[in-house]
Amino acid sequence: MNNKIILFLAVLMLACAPAIAQVRTDINTRERSNSSDDEGDNTFSGHAHDYSIGFGIGSTKMYGDLPSSRPQQVYIGYFEKNISQSVSFGETISYGYLESHGLIHSYNHFTSVDQHITVELGTLFHVFYPTYYDNAVTRILSGFYISGGIGVINNDMTKISNPNETIFVANTGLDNPVIEKYSTALYFPMAAGFNLHLAKKLWIFRGLTFNANYQYSVCQSDYIDGYDPPSRANNKNDVYTVMSVGFRFFITHYKTEE
Repeated sequence: MNNKIILFLAVLMLACAPAIAQVRTDINTRERSNSSDDEGDNTFSGHAHDYSIGFGIGSTKMYGDLPSSRPQQVYIGYFEKNISQSVSFGETISYGYLESHGLIHSYNHFTSVDQHITVELGTLFHVFYPTYYDNAVTRILSGFYISGGIGVINNDMTKISNPNETIFVANTGLDNPVIEKYSTALYFPMAAGFNLHLAKKLWIFRGLTFNANYQYSVCQSDYIDGYDPPSRANNKNDVYTVMSVGFRFFITHYKTEE
């Protein structure tokens, strides 16, 4: 699987190289890279409303009832709307795997969708340093952010087995009341990361942003790993994390009137 991921990234870099070579990446310009129609206005006016789509790839880690977990791959799609230059609202769709083992071995093929709001450090900079975007250092630092939201995760336990690899019959309430093969639950994603605005224009897109993200998801279920042991010590729901990198492409841009 690691070879497939490396091959995927290599093909992506080769495909993007000709286009990136032609885009403007001068971070010393006064304009925010994803607001190409602002005519040089770098104020925190909120007049620029940009929509973006994107994709990412990352690694998951499960923290449930089983003591060990190995990282697994996840593929991510983004849709975002910039409320202002440093605040955005959007949706994330994730498709991947969660794995853990101990008394049993569980392998979850999950799909999740969340809505979230993201606030960049530029919001705080604007309060104390309105011209922060004129300085290259504070302009780059302004891309650090925190994010929070709510989502739904759908779990499909493609494997629930004991150490001898004997598959359990996942029939909740009958054969194995502590095992649940299929489940759906709410979760609360909390994230921190960094947005680097790379280009003012790329091909048909109005801008390009690189994203690095760490997400901590608190689930409202103890069956994310498919296993809920009847133990007095087991009083916490499952948690999983995602580390990812990706790109967002700005697809539309318009201004509002005062």
